[in-house]
Amino acid sequence: MSPDDTAEETAVQPPRAAKTGPRRQRGYVTLFGTWCKGCGLCSEFCPQGVLVADVQGRPCVAHPELCTACHWCDMHCPDMAITVRRLEPEEIEELETLAGLEGQGAPAQGGNQ
Repeated sequence: MSPDDTAEETAVQPPRAAKTGPRRQRGYVTLFGTWCKGCGLCSEFCPQGVLVADVQGRPCVAHPELCTACHWCDMHCPDMAITVRRLEPEEIEELETLAGLEGQGAPAQGGNQ
């Protein structure tokens, strides 16, 4: 088989179907600030970089769209100050729609500006 034959075979393969659902799981992080002592475990070890420490060393959700609901933060929090809930596909779709509208100039929180 020559290299030209291989190229010809790959050219005739049918295109892949487009994915219609979400590509990965998404999560919703809730922080209970009064319970947190600011140990920094969550912000230091979040594999997706969702949580970052503020100027006082307390965690804040900086990039909620990156959360994959891996539960690293809530499983390792010594104060149980974090909960993570896996979002359902419908919720993810609604968030993506709202993000698209925000990009078109719609208010992020709704209401009048």
